[in-house]
Amino acid sequence: MEKNVEISLLFGFYGKMLTERQADTVDLYYNEDLSLAEVGAELGISRQGVRDNLKRAEAILYDTEQRLGLAKRFLGIKSSLGEIDLIIAEIEASPEAGSLPVYIKKQINRILTIVSEINEDEK
Repeated sequence: MEKNVEISLLFGFYGKMLTERQADTVDLYYNEDLSLAEVGAELGISRQGVRDNLKRAEAILYDTEQRLGLAKRFLGIKSSLGEIDLIIAEIEASPEAGSLPVYIKKQINRILTIVSEINEDEK
């Protein structure tokens, strides 16, 4: 996974663990895509200060993920939900789909609804 995406994901999970200055620095640099100099100007600190804040924040984010693993678990669940979608699409596309009992069709729709709700909750 690209570092910028990884840090943004970790920041979404663990951003509250950072100081306000660190969180602002990470948000401006990784999420708003500002340069070190632009972040420094925005926060009133030097370019080196921005870099130091980023390095400390990244270390906290990576360490917290290593300890808790929430982002890894989230990505695993998201992948599994994608697999469920593919399996159901294969079932629906199969020649036997029309002859499935009504009960099975209703259960498939329930599964699709649950997957959809989970995907909506993540947004």
